Amino acid sequence: MDIQVLSRNVELNPEAHAYIRKKFDRLQRHLRQMTDAKVEVSRTSARAQADKIIVQMTVTAGGSTLRGQESGVNLFAAVDSVADVLDRQIRRFKGRVYRTAQARKAAGRAASEAEVAVVAEVPDVLDDEDEALFEQLGRVVRTKRFAMKPMSVEDAAMQMELLSHDFFLFYNNSSGEYNVVYRRSDGDYGVIEPLLA
Repeated sequence: MDIQVLSRNVELNPEAHAYIRKKFDRLQRHLRQMTDAKVEVSRTSARAQADKIIVQMTVTAGGSTLRGQESGVNLFAAVDSVADVLDRQIRRFKGRVYRTAQARKAAGRAASEAEVAVVAEVPDVLDDEDEALFEQLGRVVRTKRFAMKPMSVEDAAMQMELLSHDFFLFYNNSSGEYNVVYRRSDGDYGVIEPLLA
């Protein structure tokens, strides 16, 4: 398997590449169906702290994506930390895949109804007061693009939990539309199915 290593504001020597490869080999022993691996290394500097190295590892296995991000005072500490995070995610992933497969067999692949959330409308025209409020809230600083495979609501909820996110955008294979699954405050899940106005 080829590992894609990207660096920003930091140079990686052959020793660092070998160390990253060694950590991925350990992870691959736990998850043999790993198909894609990506490592992003960057250096940040803050006034209150010395420079920190941030390492983000992304692994694709069996159509699911596992991701971890950690920081450290040096590259090796950050790689160790993020490898431990991914190792825990892999163990959780394998357990959930097994439990999900067992539940599907027991239920005979019966489809479940998902709760639909209603989203409030945002006006097309904002007055000066609303514009000032949006400026205070912040601005878009990052755009992410990723490949999507069609999946069920249950698979999307599992993927959301594996990534430790509060919501997950997915292409629903039963409706043929983009939906969002999210965790509700009561611990259950909700699904947003957008309707064009």
